[in-house]
Amino acid sequence: MRRCYLHIGTHKTGTTSIQRSLTQAPLSEAGFYFPNTGKWTADSGHHGLASAVASSQHDALVDSLIQEISLVPHHIILSSEEFTHMLWRNTQGFQNLVDRVLTVTDRVTVVLYLRRQADYIESNYIERLKSQFRLGFSAYAFARIDEDLAEFPLDYLRLIEVLDRIQNVDIEVRSYDAVRASGALADFLSVIDWPAAHPIDECRVNESLHIADSLKNFCRAQLQRALSDAEERTIELIALGLPARPRMDVNTRRDLVQQFAASNRALAERFPLDLLKEPLPGDYSFGAWTGLGDGAPPHQETLWQVTLDHLFSRTFFEIFLAASERFGNTQAALSGLEALANERHSQIETLQRALDITQAALTKTQRLALERHAMLDALQDPGAQPKAARGWRRLFRR
Repeated sequence: MRRCYLHIGTHKTGTTSIQRSLTQAPLSEAGFYFPNTGKWTADSGHHGLASAVASSQHDALVDSLIQEISLVPHHIILSSEEFTHMLWRNTQGFQNLVDRVLTVTDRVTVVLYLRRQADYIESNYIERLKSQFRLGFSAYAFARIDEDLAEFPLDYLRLIEVLDRIQNVDIEVRSYDAVRASGALADFLSVIDWPAAHPIDECRVNESLHIADSLKNFCRAQLQRALSDAEERTIELIALGLPARPRMDVNTRRDLVQQFAASNRALAERFPLDLLKEPLPGDYSFGAWTGLGDGAPPHQETLWQVTLDHLFSRTFFEIFLAASERFGNTQAALSGLEALANERHSQIETLQRALDITQAALTKTQRLALERHAMLDALQDPGAQPKAARGWRRLFRR
């Protein structure tokens, strides 16, 4: 039986790593084929097949895909996290793709990875900042509870309900949280029954930005322009004291966990997704501590942590504007002083050269005066006068 494995994401679940690994794998030897049709780059997934394009264009692309895979006898792997968006926003288009693939294969298995919503929001927010995304972190997190924002619902039960309506497919839903440490590739290979005799080296893809770069992206989006040198330097200085990977505020996480707890429990009863059932973060308890005296407050490290909610906010942006303006003024003043100092230094060098020339002329004049004085002394000696006269003539010919 010839199968097509339709790997649909979701985003931020190791899809890029899987796709790049497959492009370097001995596919034909293992009995698999990773089509070229629909790829944007040689090592990418099939994002073109999943993107929202004109119907005629998409139909032509699917025609090319079917023609390509009809020429090979192997199992087919199609992979793109954009297929999740296609499933949610263009369900009929997704069904049509499945139907066309079934004309040249026997079965289609949809492979879907899910991860805890709070972790997904943290990771995906940083990713969206690369595209001039303007919402602050808290606004994005709470908007995603009820809004799709051109993505897919974080109530995964709704997504699975749509997937259940797709006909003639097998459904394999996996936990990204369960395989995150070891990598998603090994788990994906186990799903598609990849033969152990043909191991694949996983191409680990670490696209995490430094916090300074993410803050620059955020501020560019707010300003809708490139940052000045002073603004970039201000962010770099601020980032020196920040953790490499800030997390969301514990209260934000608690709200997200509570929001999706019921649907996650329902999914965990049907699929191996126990890790979706995230426990609620604990409440802060101060006990007998009153804030008086020398005793450190409990939870001090947690309470004082810099969070994504703090950094990607209007408050931070206002502080950044004020600090960068002051820094820019200071930098301009220092530049002015530096220019003045360079000018003074140039003047001093010019004066030094003039002094050196004058000193050399004075030294020569002194030497000539001494020689002439010696000649005059010699003229006082009658026996040395002829010899002195010749020297005198030579001296005055100089």
